Amino acid sequence: MKVYFLGVGGGIPSQNRASPATAIYFRGKILLFDCGEGTQIQLKRSGLSPQRIIDIFISHLHGDHVLGLPGLLSTMAMLQRTKPLTIYGPPGIRSFIETNLELTHTQLEFDFAIKEVEKGTITHPNQYRVECLPALHNIPAFSYILRMTDIPGKFYVSKARRLGIPSGPLRKRLQQGHTITTAGGKRVKPSEVIGPIRKGPIIVYSGDTAPNPKLATKAKNATLLIHDATFSEGHKDKAKEFLHSTAAQAAQIASKAKVEQLALIHISPRYVSFETHEKEAREIFPNAFAPNDLDVLELNPSRKFLARSC
Repeated sequence: MKVYFLGVGGGIPSQNRASPATAIYFRGKILLFDCGEGTQIQLKRSGLSPQRIIDIFISHLHGDHVLGLPGLLSTMAMLQRTKPLTIYGPPGIRSFIETNLELTHTQLEFDFAIKEVEKGTITHPNQYRVECLPALHNIPAFSYILRMTDIPGKFYVSKARRLGIPSGPLRKRLQQGHTITTAGGKRVKPSEVIGPIRKGPIIVYSGDTAPNPKLATKAKNATLLIHDATFSEGHKDKAKEFLHSTAAQAAQIASKAKVEQLALIHISPRYVSFETHEKEAREIFPNAFAPNDLDVLELNPSRKFLARSC
């Protein structure tokens, strides 16, 4: 699983930071969280196809989080997309999308659904579920908690070989959880050749929000918390006025939630670098970083190592 930070800026795009958009890539599929202006360009620069997006989650309707949607949908239409797509967002997202499609005369030939979410709304696909939580912002806004299903335990080929289990149907039955009998008459349980189930990753996306104690509860033990860090502590008053968070406040949420890693995003264009944000956050939560546009964070299945690459 990989996390693509397509845009890490906030408010307005700058020369070095695009508007908010984060893509979660797994098993050939993409979940997109927010879709700021220029998101489809960032997807292309990342080598990601919009055709692989299956769900889009919009945190709120401020322009920097949603204005990339009309262009992205138009591109999907022109690429003759056939796969279904669902967009989740706060009340008003349906009107925004349908009005743009109508006025631009965009015809979508694929199955397309818009769902206006409420507190506690959860999606239940086979491979993941997503819960939404009201954020603390100046318009209706949500945070999203993505919980991937558990990962099957590792199959140890060397152990199977020593027990006389050849490649083929017998190994497959073991992987399906069945006890088998070898050609030599030995009964083998799945636990003898398969490691323990690994907990699926949990990724929490805050959207724009003031520090929210409820988010700390929902993010408990998450693999990754992606949190609003619009301001540094030097502009803490601005964060309070506009219901955003500072990097230090994001770190406090991460610390309370005992997450594995914290990514600081939605940085105001007033800041030339991320150094101050990272310094302030790491004083509270050492495993914090501020990604650049197009950074990719790979979540290792072993859960023991998180690697950052560009």
